[in-house]
Amino acid sequence: MHETLIILGSGGWFPAFGRQTASALLRDGDSAVMIDAGTGVGRLIERPELLEGIQRLDIILTHFHLDHVAGLAYLPALGVCEQTTVWGPGRLLYGASTSEFLARVSNEPFHPVPLEAQEIDVRDLPGDELELPGARVELRRQERHSAPSLGLRFGDTLAWVTDTAYDKDSAAFASGCRMLAHEAWFPDARPRNADIHSSSAQAGQIAAAAGIERLLLIHLPPFTALQHELLLEAGARVPRALLAEDGADVSALMAPEAGVRPTAPDGDAAPAPVPARR
Repeated sequence: MHETLIILGSGGWFPAFGRQTASALLRDGDSAVMIDAGTGVGRLIERPELLEGIQRLDIILTHFHLDHVAGLAYLPALGVCEQTTVWGPGRLLYGASTSEFLARVSNEPFHPVPLEAQEIDVRDLPGDELELPGARVELRRQERHSAPSLGLRFGDTLAWVTDTAYDKDSAAFASGCRMLAHEAWFPDARPRNADIHSSSAQAGQIAAAAGIERLLLIHLPPFTALQHELLLEAGARVPRALLAEDGADVSALMAPEAGVRPTAPDGDAAPAPVPARR
């Protein structure tokens, strides 16, 4: 079981208002899993201790949109672990290898240091699950996005659902997990790209249907610094909902009994969820 979950990038599309784009780091001893590789990967330059002692790093991509893969270009600045692998859904979702897709943006004229020159393995995700140190990762194809994406489940600890319009079957996929991280791209009152993204109310609906009390709102919209409306809306269904914040340690939410509030980057307790309006 992974012991630590750090949010590197809590936003979607483009960085704004202190939020980088989609990325998170799960640690378990000397191994780690990075979920997506958006611009949030740059946080690891700011906080090198997050990778200290890591010998194996597995990077799992939910899809290839730039806000989820742009940070692969930053890997030369980080250096690589003894064993670094990028796992992508190329064949699984799009009918061509992950290495083919990533080669388009990791070589000239787009980038001077290709992944293969960094001794980084690029592999295709298998059909239904991936065995990694510390966890078995289940994969679910999500059709309700502009290009298909993957939902991820790390044992009974964490379900990660992003870049999909509302999909009631996400609840069954996440059921039994201690925590659900679900995108919240807009409030119901002001829909935006509702055919390919989910609202905060829908994130709460999925968590409630799955019987999950710990909901982390991710892939947040970059259009405003004020996100409390999203939290209020999700909290109407799941009172323990929380907004993801860059740098926050949300490991407590994955614990069997989450009696501790997540910590902010400076070590203080992260802001408590805003109570839902009744």
